[in-house]
Amino acid sequence: MTQDRCDVQIKGGVLVDSRQLQLADVFIKDGVVESIERPGSGKEATRVIDATGKFVLPGIVEAHLHPVYADRLDTLSKAAVYGGITTLIPYIGAVKAWGVEGNLWDAVNYFIDEGTKDSVIDFGLHCSLVSGDMAALESLVPKICARGVRSFKGFMAYKKRGMYLSDSDLLRILTTLKNNGGLFCVHAENGDLCDFLEDGFAAAGKTGPEYYAPSRPGITEAEAAFRILSFAKVLDCPMYIVHVSTQATLDVVDMFRKWNAAPIFVETCPHYLTLTNEDTLRLGTLAKVSPPLRDADEVDALWQGIIAGKIDVVGSDTAGHMLKSKEPRFGNVFNAAAGLPGQETMFTVTYDEGFNRRGVSLCRLVEIMAEKPAKIFGLYPRKGVLQKGSDADVLIFDPTKEHIINASGQHTKTDYSMYENRRVLGAPELVMQRGEVLLEKGELKAAKGRARFLEAKGA
Repeated sequence: MTQDRCDVQIKGGVLVDSRQLQLADVFIKDGVVESIERPGSGKEATRVIDATGKFVLPGIVEAHLHPVYADRLDTLSKAAVYGGITTLIPYIGAVKAWGVEGNLWDAVNYFIDEGTKDSVIDFGLHCSLVSGDMAALESLVPKICARGVRSFKGFMAYKKRGMYLSDSDLLRILTTLKNNGGLFCVHAENGDLCDFLEDGFAAAGKTGPEYYAPSRPGITEAEAAFRILSFAKVLDCPMYIVHVSTQATLDVVDMFRKWNAAPIFVETCPHYLTLTNEDTLRLGTLAKVSPPLRDADEVDALWQGIIAGKIDVVGSDTAGHMLKSKEPRFGNVFNAAAGLPGQETMFTVTYDEGFNRRGVSLCRLVEIMAEKPAKIFGLYPRKGVLQKGSDADVLIFDPTKEHIINASGQHTKTDYSMYENRRVLGAPELVMQRGEVLLEKGELKAAKGRARFLEAKGA
């Protein structure tokens, strides 16, 4: 073996990044990309992987999941691999029901330990802030940022669940994050208006699934987005709006971008790109999520936002519950648990809907599902791209493989899928992280204990 021989060569595939598709070979050595070469370069490797007829993508970066319900990082990370995901950035917090005793600093260390022990892929963290975290905010945020966790989420809704943050809380958070190089990720819904509408429906006995979307109309999201972006503009703070579901919010973001506000990043989710309120009426509480599923015209508007570059990231917002916890499915929707499963199907469903059915370019999908989340959350160019020096996190994707989604074939504890019996064209064939094969021809080869915690770089 010659000294300059690489460990792996991926040849014959179409290499995709956010700018172009090209016929190129990827050479990997010591867990990183050693070089990208034209076919027939004469370079040698110990193992050669033939990707002819396949797309070669950077591993997908999943920037929105909640490993604190039916599934934790152990099962969610395995499901992620089956879906072509190689990096997770979950939301965690100091919540007793999530297993944490103590404050937000304790939560960060708890979940770093859990991820290192149980995840099969590399991971970062976001912190979720609730009202109980405000007392120690200014003392803990600098410490947490220094540990490599620089994104913090807050809720403008959920007063009944004790998660609501007041305007004065939000202003303190923005100021503190601005001073420490952090990024605020916001759940934007006008909580008071949502509660008022919900209480009115409940008092009238209107508690079926058909009243859920009317209790949280799109204007509640747009108003909250306008309010938090107003604060951020005055304080000159970057913002990340999670799970956007409506054109009205995109209109608000457009306005602030024209007003030269600090950077504003927009995220949406596969369920807002593929499902509608008709699914809520059909599936009942199984389809309960906040914000709610919208009408078909909102789905179309979000895809147009992706094509136009107005949406930066697609994340799953996985928060899966067991079927039994969603029962009765057509009872009081306001009492049911909110949240959907979707880790394993995140990329394949978005690809199938976007590339196969709506003509969205594969470059754009790679940008919003690998490159952009890695850049926004301080992991680029280690993650999110295949170029010299980046981690060799690779997804070899077969665009010709047709399969049908069934909950029975998924790899999580959650026992239902929002996409039951959906036929999808395109599937991961091989998934690699840091040069190590994690999935090949349907066989999971990844084991617990190999994951690395990823510290987010500062701005």
